[in-house]
Amino acid sequence: MLSYSRILVPLDGSGLAEAVLPAACSLAQRLHASLVLLHVLERGPPDTVHGEPHQTTAPGALAYLERRADELRRLGITVEIHVHERPVGDVAAAIDRQAHEHSADLIAMCAHGRTNLRTRLVGSIAERILRGGSIPILLRTVRHPERVRFELRSLLVPLDFNHDVEAAVSAVRVLAPAYGAAVVLLSSVEPGSPPSSPLLPGASAVTREFEREELIVRVGELAERLRSEFADVRAFVDDRSPTDAILGAADAVPADLIVLVTDAHGRLSRWYGPSTAQQLLGHPDLTLLLIKEL
Repeated sequence: MLSYSRILVPLDGSGLAEAVLPAACSLAQRLHASLVLLHVLERGPPDTVHGEPHQTTAPGALAYLERRADELRRLGITVEIHVHERPVGDVAAAIDRQAHEHSADLIAMCAHGRTNLRTRLVGSIAERILRGGSIPILLRTVRHPERVRFELRSLLVPLDFNHDVEAAVSAVRVLAPAYGAAVVLLSSVEPGSPPSSPLLPGASAVTREFEREELIVRVGELAERLRSEFADVRAFVDDRSPTDAILGAADAVPADLIVLVTDAHGRLSRWYGPSTAQQLLGHPDLTLLLIKEL
């Protein structure tokens, strides 16, 4: 059975990275999980990160993590700390190795709002961890680190029935009962290509309507199944593009956590293509749970 009992939290010393801590702490308390705070020393590190001093030495990083750990232990959370002392050029690989060495079943980290930093963190670290391993990633987008809180009142679950829906459902079964959260299922009819023949202008519209009706049935069946387990389950099929559908639902619900399933190679599925992923990660104040399908 899926569980999140050990959560690895990579920290670089910045308030922006620490903005994931409210979510990680909340999960630790609700799921009776432990936290592992990690700092990876980089080869040729910058002196500052996000405008703040960067932890560039093992003693400094150890002292920094211990201060954060003491704060969290006062909340009753079990916390371990670890500094990856050998400087590395590939931070993603180091985080992935440490996650496996510490038997973590979830990695919690932040995506950053500015394009160059988002590309560096999401493209180079989170995406590579997903591609190289199987450990889910809780990823937060951040606009104001000092104001970040975490409450899980509603889970938004975008569904692509061409991929592992049960992976998302397994996460829902862990998280929704722990918080008493509502479950919102969402699917979208992707925009179709123009009809191949000008003599059949309605072909694409007919196909799209058929796909929409089929989605309504499939999403409805899944919602009915989950209603036997959870009190509040809602289901929607949206005619907008995946990005607009997800962001629209996230704002309307509003969604405190969005569960997305990646394909077997760690890429976001066709439904959540690269442009959709980047647009979501560039949208402030979202919390995403990225799960790699098996």
